Amino acid sequence: MEDKPTVEDLQEQVKRLSKELGRLEQTETALRESEEKYKKLVENSLTGIYIDQGGKIVFANEQFADIYGYSRKELMGMESRGLVHPEDRGLTDEMRTKRLRGEEPPAEYEARGLTKKGETIWVKRRNTDIEFEGKPAILGNVVEITEQKRNEERLRQTNEELQDFVHVVSHDLKTPVVSVYGFSERLRKNYAHTLDEKAKSYLEHIMSSAARMEALVSDLLAFSRIGRMVPEIESHSSLDIVEKVISDLKGRLKENGVEMVVPEELPDISCDRERLHQVFQNLIVNAVKFTRTRESPRIEIGYEDKDPFHQFYVRDNGIGIDPEDQEKIFEKFERLEQEKDEEGTGLGLAIVKRIIQSHGGEVWVESEKETGATFYFTLPKEPQADQSSADETREESTL
Repeated sequence: MEDKPTVEDLQEQVKRLSKELGRLEQTETALRESEEKYKKLVENSLTGIYIDQGGKIVFANEQFADIYGYSRKELMGMESRGLVHPEDRGLTDEMRTKRLRGEEPPAEYEARGLTKKGETIWVKRRNTDIEFEGKPAILGNVVEITEQKRNEERLRQTNEELQDFVHVVSHDLKTPVVSVYGFSERLRKNYAHTLDEKAKSYLEHIMSSAARMEALVSDLLAFSRIGRMVPEIESHSSLDIVEKVISDLKGRLKENGVEMVVPEELPDISCDRERLHQVFQNLIVNAVKFTRTRESPRIEIGYEDKDPFHQFYVRDNGIGIDPEDQEKIFEKFERLEQEKDEEGTGLGLAIVKRIIQSHGGEVWVESEKETGATFYFTLPKEPQADQSSADETREESTL
């Protein structure tokens, strides 16, 4: 026969139950407070937040309702697909299918939406898988970016208009500038004996200015074309390109006593041959300018495998570049103080930067004063889609 619990035993059990009940009450209170806190966060968020379960909206905060122009009551039970622009439903359906298959689609993407009034808006979406009331669901975050998209489109149109303007103006300027230089050359050749020294000096200034203007117009045309044309990407020998550039610059290199150092082997690369020719040419011409004061000017072409990129460099033993100037030299019309009396237009390195970025690569320089400079650039080993549109969004304007 079992012993009956004593009064003391019953009192002890009551104490334990009371403590357990107290802990449960504290837990419930903490849960309620936590729920209230997160509810306030969700309700007061500047981000539209919703829950999609089975293709229907089962929760939406006030900001989400405001973005699409519905009341929260109207949104409950609505097919979430109906809030997506018809042309972008394929994209959002693909994201949903990938999630259902257990794949990981992009965490964040942009798509067009439709408001209650039928207006098209742009939204940035971020979704994640959750469990809601015991069933799988999707928690979505939405931020409207319609104005941002409009500004991007306005900027794109402005860039196109500027490119067209530069192209037309540069093309129209080239003919009269060439004529000025040509007639000045004839004047010097045929009538030099009738001119005094002052007149000859004036003529030299005219010819020098015309030559510089012609170079500027040519660079402006080249710069505008890079933003207008898609690179013709094919496989080419980078060694052939370098050797052709050096051959074209043979006279200038010999005149300045420059020693050129080129590896015996360089890789085949995927590039637009004409544009990469211009990259190496501009970098070598730039190096010649900075090595003119050296007793033994030397320019070296080099290569390093930086998988998945090719990395080339053009190194000189010239006067070097201050670290504080190394970013701005790639900007349009930026010329260093020591270049002011040199030939050049201030577009050579800007052209290099735009060409390399249009190929999906990067360009930079490493240098210290009086220690020479090394210009590096990379090219992806696998052909890239044209990056020119991306370049334009990084630029405030074409010019």
